[in-house]
Amino acid sequence: MKLSEVLALQKKKKAGNGSASSSRPKAQPVAGSNSAIKVVRTRETPNPSALQFVLNSQIVEYGNLSYESAKDCGDDKLGRTLFAKRGVKTVYIMDNFITVTKEGDADWNPLKDQVWKAIDANVTLYKTNAAVKLNIDVERFLTLPDSEKLDAVEMVLNRSIRSNLAKDGGGVEVKGIDGNVIKILYQGACGSCPTSSTGTLQYIQTQLRQQLHQDLEVKSI
Repeated sequence: MKLSEVLALQKKKKAGNGSASSSRPKAQPVAGSNSAIKVVRTRETPNPSALQFVLNSQIVEYGNLSYESAKDCGDDKLGRTLFAKRGVKTVYIMDNFITVTKEGDADWNPLKDQVWKAIDANVTLYKTNAAVKLNIDVERFLTLPDSEKLDAVEMVLNRSIRSNLAKDGGGVEVKGIDGNVIKILYQGACGSCPTSSTGTLQYIQTQLRQQLHQDLEVKSI
């Protein structure tokens, strides 16, 4: 079920109730009971320390949320509850899944069951602004101001990279540009995945070179 459909059903059930007032940089938790949304299965990722918890409904329509500690969660009860579990290192929320990365010395047994139950009890919907469709003229990429260069990089990542990373429970965020060097930060399962600094990085760099400019270099931070 898509997020828009869930929100429509929720609106009918909760007519007259207020919505959450505190804002978040990328998404805002939506008030109301979401007891019908549950984890239906887990999915392994290329990172043995990261596990993807797949839900029966979409909870984020656009973008993602990436937490590295409880203080990053703000008013998100789900995020804070997950970090209260001993061994949880990062939380990544996107589309219809939540990727949890554990500390290196933690054991998925019993952590997996604890995380599953915490998600079922605290899952929420996240309202985000509609994704902006970018159409950047990249013929003269090197002459563009940095802001437009970054828009072009985002365009390539959105159409060629992020959907593949999401299948493995991860993502990538652009942190800046320095000359021809694009700085990125891996999210979710990609954060500590052994392949993120080799194969994945090379693939991202190849796509950016092919679609934008052959002199571009990508570095993870």
